[in-house]
Amino acid sequence: MTRWLLPMRSFRARVALLAVVPAVIGIALLVVFSMLALAERRHAVIDKIQRSQLAGPALRDTHAHDWVALEQQLDASFSGFSDTVPERPRVLLLVQDGRGRDLYRSRHWPAGLDARLPTPYPAGCAGAAPARCAALPPGSPPLTDVVLGRDEWRIGAIGTVDATGTPRHLWLAVNWTLPQATMHATARHFYLAILPMFLLVGVTAWLLAGRAMRPVDHLTAAMVAVNANAQFEHVRPADEALEFAQLINVFNDMGDRVQRSFTHAIRFSGNAAHELKTPLTILQGELERCFDRATHDPVLEQSLTRMVDEVRGLDSIVRKLLLLSRADAGQLQLPMTPVDLRPLLDELVEDIAMLAPSGDVALVLPPEVLVRGDIELLGQVLRNLVSNALKYRVADGWIGLSAAREGDVWNIDVANASNGIPADQRERLFERFYRADQAHNRRIAGVGLGLALAREIAHAHKGSLVLLAPVPKRETFRLTLPAV
Repeated sequence: MTRWLLPMRSFRARVALLAVVPAVIGIALLVVFSMLALAERRHAVIDKIQRSQLAGPALRDTHAHDWVALEQQLDASFSGFSDTVPERPRVLLLVQDGRGRDLYRSRHWPAGLDARLPTPYPAGCAGAAPARCAALPPGSPPLTDVVLGRDEWRIGAIGTVDATGTPRHLWLAVNWTLPQATMHATARHFYLAILPMFLLVGVTAWLLAGRAMRPVDHLTAAMVAVNANAQFEHVRPADEALEFAQLINVFNDMGDRVQRSFTHAIRFSGNAAHELKTPLTILQGELERCFDRATHDPVLEQSLTRMVDEVRGLDSIVRKLLLLSRADAGQLQLPMTPVDLRPLLDELVEDIAMLAPSGDVALVLPPEVLVRGDIELLGQVLRNLVSNALKYRVADGWIGLSAAREGDVWNIDVANASNGIPADQRERLFERFYRADQAHNRRIAGVGLGLALAREIAHAHKGSLVLLAPVPKRETFRLTLPAV
């Protein structure tokens, strides 16, 4: 991909831009060269008309009282090349006799132009024998460019004789600035017309790029739909463009493999947890009975206490794995009955006061928090959040617990005083068996399943569990549940 397009993340936008840029350059070049060719052609035509007027009989045979009408006729001849501008004539006409006396001079003849007039063609006709100037020799009279003020004049001159044989000189000047201004105005209209064309090209390229990306969208939708609750749905290669057929076949094969692996992993996790549950229960019972009989042996009693704690920890992990495997398999059936979480939150407040007597507790709890779901599972989520808030707060830091209704949902926030969680670890906190660095550094007990299970339970209740954006000296987990 072109380097200058790399900052643009959207592939569709890149394709549209790649289509628009060449079109813009191509159309711009076409317009520029077309305008140059048109301008050159117009100038050639103006020159041809001017030369034909100079060489024609109209100028030579015109009587003195017809000069005004002749000038108007000449102006009409060039009117198709420029617009009429007041005080800026299209043509100028100067007629002098052989002694340099004016026979006719245009009303708008600019001062200073006389000094720059070219010599009449043929040169030296003035004062020469009338027979020599009676007719122009073969060839066209030359044209001379003169810039005077804001106008550029193209001037041609001839020496001739009138019907009485009197020599006279004629200068015909055509204002080239006006045709150029007309060309510039036409070019501006072209450029204005090009802008909608660019937009049309861009929109068309955008739509075509979107249509070309449709097979990729289908693949994305099929991948998003892959979970334990729904079977992987194949994308039909016959429904897509031929160029994507091989990609879709590879994608379907990969999806089948992922589906099988995912199903096997869920089945293994559920079976392993289920098989471990019974032995652990028996082991825990036997250890507790041994603990009761070891009341006279403090060393043995201490060892059994540690073993019972470890077994209880294993039992907690097994239960969480069982819940996760059910959630993955879509078998986490919930009794969606209305429940008030306020009593549960009060119990958590008492737990916080007992476990963290030295820290402040910030409470914002309404009289009732009515949601729909399983009170035991929701209690597990909230206890997990409060437990984490206690374990990961700064020394003697505060704990916050609040609930607020926003529209159709309840937002329950559990916050604590914290030094912050690194950005690269914030999203990974919800991964299974992931533990942040501070958990390892501070040797806090746990295996990294609590938040993963809490999020699955929240999703099963059609809610969510997120870690809010970082705030200095504060971290907040928010549980969102549909309100009753």
